[in-house]
Amino acid sequence: MAKNKVDIGFLEEKSNWLLHPKYFPSKVGGKPAWLDLKNLPNPTELSCKICNDPFVFLCQIYAPFEESSDHFHRTLFIFICRNGSCCRKNSVENFVVLRCQLPRKNDYYSYEPYEEVQCNDFPMEKWPKVCNLCGMKGPSHCSKCKKTFYCSRKHQILDWQKGHKELCPQLQIEEIVKYNEFTVTEAGKTILFKEWELIVDDEDEEEATDVDENKEMEKLRKMIQEKRAGTLGNVSENELEQYTRTLPEDKVFNKFSKRIARHPDQVLRYDRGGTPLWITGHTEGTAVVVPNCQYCKEERQFEFQVMPQLLNFINVGIDFNSIDWGVLAVYTCKASCTQGPAYKEEFMIKQDLTI
Repeated sequence: MAKNKVDIGFLEEKSNWLLHPKYFPSKVGGKPAWLDLKNLPNPTELSCKICNDPFVFLCQIYAPFEESSDHFHRTLFIFICRNGSCCRKNSVENFVVLRCQLPRKNDYYSYEPYEEVQCNDFPMEKWPKVCNLCGMKGPSHCSKCKKTFYCSRKHQILDWQKGHKELCPQLQIEEIVKYNEFTVTEAGKTILFKEWELIVDDEDEEEATDVDENKEMEKLRKMIQEKRAGTLGNVSENELEQYTRTLPEDKVFNKFSKRIARHPDQVLRYDRGGTPLWITGHTEGTAVVVPNCQYCKEERQFEFQVMPQLLNFINVGIDFNSIDWGVLAVYTCKASCTQGPAYKEEFMIKQDLTI
């Protein structure tokens, strides 16, 4: 990759069947399109460290390593807790990042690319069942129909309340149920994010010339003011205004604003081996020490970051108890090692605007 060359991601709506795992999609929301279909992570590995609720799928990026045949297919996944109260300043306790890779010749997919035809020609029966709501590994099933699977009791109860109660009697008498594990159910829509395809393209190399730095800094101050209003409650508007007006100039945020102004709707920046585009110089995010890979002990490198603009596309709400982030910077094993489980945990830094 050329110096300073960055790929950026945009969202487009696409039919769900085109986001099936066999097409190796990059996507946001809905259920995860797992890469290794047999060795899925256990539900305990995909639960929030703060509240213990099941994570939900946020996004995945198909990012093969061309250097090795062992990484012909390679996907990175991010999961998050939907509880806004678990979303804490510059903390990733409510997130997890996983890496999975396969050689071109493997047990799941054709050696040659699949033709994009809407048909049910990819049997899933021999692979582990997934949760009817969220698409995670489903070790439990409905005790009545025994045909619907769940990752947790919480999701089983929610599914029962949102439709399975009416559907279950029919499933009990049907011998065969044709079920697409990757289609979002009506119950799933209550917890999953809106589904999009993630399209990656080159960043425009021309510098933006029409960004008003004062206007962008004012947006930052207003954002902080709104956050303070939500957490401090009775503080007057005049006091908040006085506080935000005394903020020091944030040159890092100015640089961030100029760069994203080239493509305001970008939700992802991919720059393997590069440097994150930090959103502010007022937090400790850039001071975090990135640990070596826990599987092979080699160094990690920056690979991609999720941008705050993604929040505008996934229906998370705008209240002060909703999930939030400034940027999510993901670091992965430099060698993309094969040691360890099929889905290997990687490292992420969350940098917020809140001061």
